[in-house]
Amino acid sequence: MTIRPKPWKTMLTLGIGLLLLQGNAHAQPVAGGTLDPTTIPKYVTPLVIPPVMSKSTSQPGAPAADYNIAVRQFKQQILPGGVWNTVNGRNDTFGATTVWSYGRAQDVMPANFVAPAPLANNISFNYPAFTVENSSGTPTSVRWINGLVDANGNYLPHLFAVDQTLHWANPPATGCADGTNHTDCRTLNPNPYTGPVPMVVHVHGSHVNYLSDGYPEAWWLPAAKNIPAGYARYGRLYDQYNRGNKVPGSAFYAYENDQPATTLWYHDHSLGITRNNVYAGPAGFWLIRGGANGDEFVDDGTTAAPADGKLPGPAPTANGGDPNFDPAARATIREIPVVIQDRSFNADGSLFYPSNRAFFERLSLPGQPPQSGFTGILDIPFIPVSDISPIWNPEAFFNTMVVNGSTWPVFEVAPARYRLRLLNGCNSRTLNLALFQMNGLVQGPEVPFYQIGAEQGFLPKVVMVQTGSATPLPGDGTIPAPVAAPDPQYALLVGPAERADVIVDFTGMPDGTVIRMVNTAPDNPFGGFPDVPADPGTSGQVMEFVVRANLTQPSDAQATPPQNLVLPAEGPLGAPANTRQVTLNEEESSQLCVAVDALTGSITTIFNTPNDPNFAANCAAAGGVPMAPKAAKLGVFQTDPVTGAKIMSLPKMWADAITETPTLGDTEMWEIYNFTVDGHPIHIHMVRFEVIDRQPFDILTFATTGPATPPKPNELGYKDTVIALPGQITRLKAKFDKPGLYVWHCHILEHEDNEMMRPYVVKFSPAFPDLNGDGRLTVADVLIILRQLSVKTEAKLAYDLNGDGRVDLLDALLLLKKVLAQPRLV
Repeated sequence: MTIRPKPWKTMLTLGIGLLLLQGNAHAQPVAGGTLDPTTIPKYVTPLVIPPVMSKSTSQPGAPAADYNIAVRQFKQQILPGGVWNTVNGRNDTFGATTVWSYGRAQDVMPANFVAPAPLANNISFNYPAFTVENSSGTPTSVRWINGLVDANGNYLPHLFAVDQTLHWANPPATGCADGTNHTDCRTLNPNPYTGPVPMVVHVHGSHVNYLSDGYPEAWWLPAAKNIPAGYARYGRLYDQYNRGNKVPGSAFYAYENDQPATTLWYHDHSLGITRNNVYAGPAGFWLIRGGANGDEFVDDGTTAAPADGKLPGPAPTANGGDPNFDPAARATIREIPVVIQDRSFNADGSLFYPSNRAFFERLSLPGQPPQSGFTGILDIPFIPVSDISPIWNPEAFFNTMVVNGSTWPVFEVAPARYRLRLLNGCNSRTLNLALFQMNGLVQGPEVPFYQIGAEQGFLPKVVMVQTGSATPLPGDGTIPAPVAAPDPQYALLVGPAERADVIVDFTGMPDGTVIRMVNTAPDNPFGGFPDVPADPGTSGQVMEFVVRANLTQPSDAQATPPQNLVLPAEGPLGAPANTRQVTLNEEESSQLCVAVDALTGSITTIFNTPNDPNFAANCAAAGGVPMAPKAAKLGVFQTDPVTGAKIMSLPKMWADAITETPTLGDTEMWEIYNFTVDGHPIHIHMVRFEVIDRQPFDILTFATTGPATPPKPNELGYKDTVIALPGQITRLKAKFDKPGLYVWHCHILEHEDNEMMRPYVVKFSPAFPDLNGDGRLTVADVLIILRQLSVKTEAKLAYDLNGDGRVDLLDALLLLKKVLAQPRLV
């Protein structure tokens, strides 16, 4: 474990006060591919509005699914040019980009297909994927298909370099670092993987059965003709909700949708390769509407008695016309999912993702062309010589902002209210968003966001967010004095995977008004404010809106002013039955000692000594530091067995024994201690949680060092992802009400892929182990637990009724005694 800042972050921190006073301060230019981001025209490509995915009308096999959704490779015009020249009358010549994304499996793509395409073409493949609309309480079934094959049925290799030295899916099922041969392990092979790509889909934020959650070891390969002999076609824990599905290269999942209206999203979750897969494009929105605390609003600001409130709408629908290539249909849309991602490109239009560790260090490898703007060298040995992975980057930041699959788009809006469902879809980058009117190149007045929801539904109150303030609105038509944010730099802060459901009010703005969305979070790992804002010429700009009076619709007047909205309140969870303390850690090398040049940043080897018990002391004596970070890890506290006092943070590997085992139906408090210098967006699968507070602590004594601070107003309500800041305890409260095997992890994908993810198991209650959910204890429950005795995976730990960490006859006997002890009706 280490809390040592990276050398470049230390230098940035030392100079931050001066830089902020200079006004136009920004970090060093973000490196990337061979395409200079400053040569890409901004605000010439229209914002793509993701259409709604229609349900499948044909089936590839039994059983029938509502949707048969495949991931495929195709080209898309992300950069200006191509199809956009016919829309905007320009003559941009940037090439189309090869991407992966989802679409209906029945849709046939011609060889020359380039997205985005008119809906009339009957091809639903697009990046981001089309939106899956759901009704609360109505289940949705999906057959997810890995379609990464070429026209001849042969597998497609990955677009990017895959690091086999991480604990990853490992379809070759050979060469594990422990000397065994199997899938889902670390290997000592430093070469990029070139075989068929594993995939498994996770609907992020879904309150779902564990068989449909998209467990990282439940991946599968495409049904390609040329899978090499000996390759495993499925991960260690591949399973299906409906095991009758036999369609090759697929899995059949089902989603209960038993949660209130909210904004979810779906993306790949394959073990040790999620960062590569998601960066290639496969992700889309999964929206739930209706239900308790769902879509009922009150407008209490302008009438004597409360009246029904109305959010801006409509949203795109499956039969509502083409929101992108039909101007009449597009003019009506007032609710839009918006995913923001950072990407870098090569001169030919292809996506750039780093193929070596030097990218993160902002250095170059010996004998290789230098990265633009950086002259230092990373001269160290990698696995198998040292313990540092050669390809994996601890974080990755890119120099071009992509919104709904287009670089720096522009959206023409009516002088009306719009609902934007914002998603931070970046791999590593935290966003701090704000809106400003533009007077040419000069930034004018700020336009507020009115946030109405977060990841798991609506907030208790509308929160007006501007730079430096987050003000809850009483819902009576008034706007109180601004409530200061924790730091003057705070705007709409959205960590990776976090969502913000917002209203932007363009009413009354003159025709031609330009509003720009900017990002003032850093081009580096986010550790809280103050910090150096993103490069204002590239990653500091996101998209623009232009007001067009001729787009006004009669229905615009029906949308309730945000200061009048009374949101559907949802009560808090009850008292926790258990408090669980977990830790966030950064691991440094235990054998590679390096020197860091203060001027160039070059990192060179002092010595590399495996199995040295005095490594840390010897490295310090040599004037060096351990190479770091090696990995990021979740963990627990090692405690004194007598007093229970904390001794040290104990980082855990993905494959270590499971330590988080909530009991079914229990509400738990999780206290997350962050021992690193980064803020980590922590995501817990399956549950909706409340953020309770944050409190500083001493990283050496673990004692709190100041008062707890409540969550920001726009962190109230229910969430599924939260930023845990350095040196703080972040407290969450969640109810674990579905049994089975799930995961929790950091949603910086580069962290998640290298050990910052852990399984957890929700166990049946030993007090009333109703295993089949029929409300009774019968022999049927005993038979269920007996069938688990032969299961060889962690999933069976849900049936550990006596808490000894095993599932065996003792658990079955405990349950049988409870069945026999029940009173019988005479």
